[in-house]
Amino acid sequence: MFSLQEKHKKIMLALFIAILLWTYANNQANNLFSFGEEKNESFIVDLEYRNLDDKYRIKSISGDKAVIRIDYVSYLVQLDKEDINAYIDLKDVSIGDNIKIIEVNVPTGARLISIDPGYVVVNIEEK
Repeated sequence: MFSLQEKHKKIMLALFIAILLWTYANNQANNLFSFGEEKNESFIVDLEYRNLDDKYRIKSISGDKAVIRIDYVSYLVQLDKEDINAYIDLKDVSIGDNIKIIEVNVPTGARLISIDPGYVVVNIEEK
């Protein structure tokens, strides 16, 4: 009867594990089995204002929403508007017009493609 020696069992187990790891790596890199579908989505999000000094207030702003385009691979999750935070850091502002870049926090595994507009003009005045 056919029997495997201990050495052959170890070689077969190592080969099986190597094939599993190779399949996993290919799936992660190329989505070989289409388990994860690459998606591009656009979201309209409200802008948050952070770090404004108490002695200042916002007189006017050129926009309060931003269009965020995100690229991600969907395995079993779906991104929602609530998963994305767009904000303006008002830490170093002066009285008058200030041009501030919109900062975006995206979930892990997502990639930011674009922000429209990329900046806003914030008019600051004293309280």
